[in-house]
Amino acid sequence: MNDKIEYKPIGFIHSKYTNPQEMPKNYTESKDVEAYIELDEKYMKGISDLRIGDEYILLFHFHKSEGYDLTVPWRGVGPMRGLFSTHAPRRPNPIGVSIITVTKIEDNKIYFTGVDMLDGTPVLDIKNHN
Repeated sequence: MNDKIEYKPIGFIHSKYTNPQEMPKNYTESKDVEAYIELDEKYMKGISDLRIGDEYILLFHFHKSEGYDLTVPWRGVGPMRGLFSTHAPRRPNPIGVSIITVTKIEDNKIYFTGVDMLDGTPVLDIKNHN
């Protein structure tokens, strides 16, 4: 069995957050902050039915994350919790998931709120939330 798994980004996030210390710990903390995904143009047909105002599941790679602990403080400051019951970025497979709301689409740029990602974050997938 080959245990190597590879993903290629479909685009990259452009957000105002440049370091993890300033970034919200969860998408629910940034409902008014807007960012955008710059989608690779070869995937343009795949966003033809995205709708402004709808929620989508965004899967992304925690590209600044290294290592992991199996217990972490809740939202970075609370009581210790098991890693898999949190959104902590330091994980065995550094995959992030957030619920975003699309606010605007211009060419290959998908603007959204619910930003808890760093600038330059690779996007792995976008899925309908319903």
